[in-house]
Amino acid sequence: MTPVETAAHTRLRDLPATFWWLWTAQLVVWIGRFVVPYMTIFLTSSIGMSAAGAGLVVAAYGVGVVVSSLAGGVLADRIGRRKVLLGSELLSVLVLVAIPLVDGALLIAALLTVYGLFNGAAGPVIHTMVGDLVEPRHRRAAFNYNYWAVNLGYAIGPLAAGFMAMYSFSLLFWCQAALVLVSTAVLAVKVPETRLAVPDAVGPERPAGAADPADLAVTPAPPTARGAERGAGGRGGGLVAVLGDRVFMTFAAVMFVYSVVYVQSTTTLPLVMTQQGHPSSHFGLLLTLNGLLLCVLQLPTARLLNRWSRDIVIAVAITLTAVGVGLQAAAASLAMYFVAVAIWTLGEMGSHPQATSITADLAHPERRGRYQGVYGVTHSLAMAVGPVLGGLVLDHHGAKALWLGASGLSLVVAVLMAVTSKSRQRRIAEVLAADAAARAKSAQVASLART
Repeated sequence: MTPVETAAHTRLRDLPATFWWLWTAQLVVWIGRFVVPYMTIFLTSSIGMSAAGAGLVVAAYGVGVVVSSLAGGVLADRIGRRKVLLGSELLSVLVLVAIPLVDGALLIAALLTVYGLFNGAAGPVIHTMVGDLVEPRHRRAAFNYNYWAVNLGYAIGPLAAGFMAMYSFSLLFWCQAALVLVSTAVLAVKVPETRLAVPDAVGPERPAGAADPADLAVTPAPPTARGAERGAGGRGGGLVAVLGDRVFMTFAAVMFVYSVVYVQSTTTLPLVMTQQGHPSSHFGLLLTLNGLLLCVLQLPTARLLNRWSRDIVIAVAITLTAVGVGLQAAAASLAMYFVAVAIWTLGEMGSHPQATSITADLAHPERRGRYQGVYGVTHSLAMAVGPVLGGLVLDHHGAKALWLGASGLSLVVAVLMAVTSKSRQRRIAEVLAADAAARAKSAQVASLART
């Protein structure tokens, strides 16, 4: 294992206060994550579309997210993390308010695409900010806490959303807009810019509104570290260097396949349950079970999982996903769905936060936003491709073929993760050396500035 994977246990006070405000803002957003999980039900039951047609409309949102995930990462490196995140959330609010006010599948698809163009930038930018704020030895824990916020919100929100959907789908959009607005207020007041410039000489050369380097203890790599980063796999600056990083892009491609399976839990799963006669509130109960299990087990198991390499944890976790998804092929009762969801939830717990922290450690400091943007595209592309593929398989071959096929894909992903692990471990060791040089330079500059 790399040194960062054998670090001592991270305490709450090891993570900066700014991280916890960012955590709070994300928690609020995910409490209100109502719309996408219920969109397929809305389109089929209220608009009267087929499963494949609903998948195409939801895929329009995914297309928007693909573009904004990548653009958000690039803009975060260029103009600052805070500006991109605030803009993403404010513009998302406007579109969420508008969607219930229009009619017609084409117009809804267009607005969902616009919503994706604004909303998709937030995830990669938040992950970039966590990478900025937290030292490598504490990042694994930080991303576990970050993922815990996501699932704590998901445990609270979908249960209420299921009952709201039975009354009015418009409430889902407007309530989510209100909570995103609350999150924006927290960010505006409590979270400063985390992308800091390292001056060549001591001086007040920080972006307006940025926190002091001594508080954040992070900067993009100074010139002396950039050479080391390029030696660790980079080829010049910009997005081209990220796309040319074969170790990272292989990892991203494998995670894309996993994400295609994962998105079925919020796209085709509610359709299958509806076809079996389950009310929408039953799907809400499953999402709540998923969130509650992650909330209860995520942190207690994080310390246990930290004893093993992240690559081993991911491979085993995705194998569990295969088992849980495969069981859904035989599920008909709510109790059986509870069992299946509980199993693939264990897989989710061990895969997503580990993968995000690996991305942060593979990312060269000067291109951290771009790396997270490209990684975000793996899930965004899955949001575009997954609903279409899932809907087509469901329409033409049925639920059993859908879940058994998804289970088989998960097993392939687990094997690929194991096979490619050594190259990632070598790369992480090299990049962390460059990151340490960057942070040492930042501390030196901050010390000189105070004197």
